[in-house]
Amino acid sequence: MSERLLNLLDQINAKKAEVKNLVEAGNLDEAEAAKNELKNLQREFDLLKDLEDEEIENAQNRADHGNMAPVHNEENSVAEFANAARHGFRVTNALSSGMRESSDPDGGYIVPEDIQTRINQWKQAEFSLESLITVENVRTNKGQRTYEKRATMTGFEDIEEGGELQEMDTPQFERIRYDIQDRGGWLPLTNDLLSDTDQNITEVITRWIARKSNATSNKKVIGLIDAKEVKEIETMDEIKKAIIVTLGAAYRTGSRIMTNDDGLLFLSTLKDTTGRDLLQPNPLDVMQMYLSVGPIRVPIIAVPNQVIASDIKAKGKLKIPMVCGDFKEAFKKYDRQRTSIMSSNVAVAGSLNAFTQNMTLVRAIERNDYKVLDNEAYTNLKMVIDDASVKGEE
Repeated sequence: MSERLLNLLDQINAKKAEVKNLVEAGNLDEAEAAKNELKNLQREFDLLKDLEDEEIENAQNRADHGNMAPVHNEENSVAEFANAARHGFRVTNALSSGMRESSDPDGGYIVPEDIQTRINQWKQAEFSLESLITVENVRTNKGQRTYEKRATMTGFEDIEEGGELQEMDTPQFERIRYDIQDRGGWLPLTNDLLSDTDQNITEVITRWIARKSNATSNKKVIGLIDAKEVKEIETMDEIKKAIIVTLGAAYRTGSRIMTNDDGLLFLSTLKDTTGRDLLQPNPLDVMQMYLSVGPIRVPIIAVPNQVIASDIKAKGKLKIPMVCGDFKEAFKKYDRQRTSIMSSNVAVAGSLNAFTQNMTLVRAIERNDYKVLDNEAYTNLKMVIDDASVKGEE
């Protein structure tokens, strides 16, 4: 959007506030006059926006037909995003008709694809349980999917040439319904930052969104795990049984053991009968650890204690999470892929007051849902070990 349109947008929002203040003060004649000025500003905005859209569309058509190179690049997208941040990510009625791909009908500025890519890169740079589960991008807020558990899946029937498909046992399908939820948070920005470079503004906001998104995924996935009753264990043989028998051949190949920092420390102390460590690095990736479980080796996923905490309720007992399973089969995230942003320099959120503290509050909302696909694809175990440092709950 051009600087002229952004300035008009500021005038429109200021004029709206003026009309509202005049009405509240009882100056209806002045309010009516200001409203007429607002209408003229909106008309001017619409006309100029239509012309700008036509120019962009014509340029894109020429680029599509090879008559010119596309003008869009990553540097432009960063500058556009930073400019939007400086102008409050404002979307008015006048703007929404001209920015169908960057305005949200529920209110807010939809993050462009290039900026969403930056957010995703930040997400991948830090730990997230989302990387362990299945993610499906969806285009609707509600829907349903059919899912056949791997353990009960049957094969195709043989069909003779020219023959008919014979009646077969009905497959055991589960129907999974998703309902996209809005999830949001606030980021306080100093007004000094909004005067910084385009790159810095974009980096601060995208990195914050990525971290909040990862924290949300971690919380939701842990909630799905905890929906299954915890089984307390005391020996490695019980983990071996969970992998080989409980999960069995249906899920064993893709299974991992998810534990925390306490669990990694505990596993690192275990040795076999010859004195070798049961926990070994993957020779192809020294950052990946495997645990020898009978005749097989199972990858270990070590999650920070701050993400999945050990249970310290019982005095002298440390109960460490040891979640075993094929998490791609067990859990699924339905992602609407619509991150929207709004900001305000007068909003109040909890202890944050943008006006009195001379800052801007940025609100970001992402839309998704998390579901258990197959509760037979994982086991929710806790290894109970003696630990005198655990004081327990009084």
